[in-house]
Amino acid sequence: MSEEQNENQPSPEQELDADLKKLQEERDTLFERLARVTADFKNAQKRLEDDKRQAIEFANSHLITALLPVIDNFERALHVEKSKTDVAAILKGMQMIHDQWIAVLKAQHVEQITPAAGEKFDPALHQAIMQQPSEQYKDEKEQVVTMLLQKGYVMRARVLRPAQVAVNVIGA
Repeated sequence: MSEEQNENQPSPEQELDADLKKLQEERDTLFERLARVTADFKNAQKRLEDDKRQAIEFANSHLITALLPVIDNFERALHVEKSKTDVAAILKGMQMIHDQWIAVLKAQHVEQITPAAGEKFDPALHQAIMQQPSEQYKDEKEQVVTMLLQKGYVMRARVLRPAQVAVNVIGA
């Protein structure tokens, strides 16, 4: 019976050859998977780079699209017959365009910085352009805004342009 078992059982060389063949097949399968995963990764990387490039190129497209009607209104105003237009109508049209412009900015999360006279000077939001002696604020211990010279703008808590202001002279 032992001779029959020996005949049915593979020799150690055959077992090694079978194991080697199995390992080679596994290696080949793993190399194929690695090649596919590497190609997928490179393709995904290229797609992400293209998406990023397009996002940068078209980042302002929504803002520009929102501003186009404002430009259209300016162009309409420029093409009005000058002899039939009075100053009040021009000012009314300018106010309408201004209001439309501000509405577009608000839709883009842009807010105005408009400190009132007497408001504490904040160097993060305000730029002091000049000091101005003021009877009203002469006893203040800290600088306060005495006059707004130019509005500032902030977008989502980031200052785009500080408000330009005049401030009091401390102790004057």
